[in-house]
Amino acid sequence: MASVKEEDILVRDESFVKYERLLTKAETEGRIDGPNKCLVCGMRYSTKGDADTCCKINP
Repeated sequence: MASVKEEDILVRDESFVKYERLLTKAETEGRIDGPNKCLVCGMRYSTKGDADTCCKINP
């Protein structure tokens, strides 16, 4: 997100630096656009086991 500090100049807010760092970490670990996909909801995981148990209902 950006805010206007001066006329016609956008300056990035400091509060989103942590979000971008966490997003990069998730992509590196394969939690975003990982190779294994849950067949029910489509969320992606780095391991097949995590993808298989994503939407599993435990009785």
